[in-house]
Amino acid sequence: MTYIQPHQNNKINSLISILTLASIGAAVWGVFLYNQLIDLRHEVSIVGKSVNQSEVENAELKNNFYQAFNEKNLESLAEKNSLVLEKKPEYVKLNASESLTANY
Repeated sequence: MTYIQPHQNNKINSLISILTLASIGAAVWGVFLYNQLIDLRHEVSIVGKSVNQSEVENAELKNNFYQAFNEKNLESLAEKNSLVLEKKPEYVKLNASESLTANY
């Protein structure tokens, strides 16, 4: 015959209680970490889209810059402002002991 003695299994009951609380805590912690991971993925995708948009804008700015400073536009700008292309430019040459200054 088996006798049920409820107060003698205190160690087993306390171990089961501790393991149950630990597993519930681990499940709650896992949900918390999963939510953080999802938020981080959304932020990364938003930043990635922003980087792609910046790259497109940069390419457009470079294209506009190169179109503005291409050879034909510079020639038309020079003609409009009565500028002449100098074939053999002469530069100011100074000795080591000389210097250029402005007197005001």
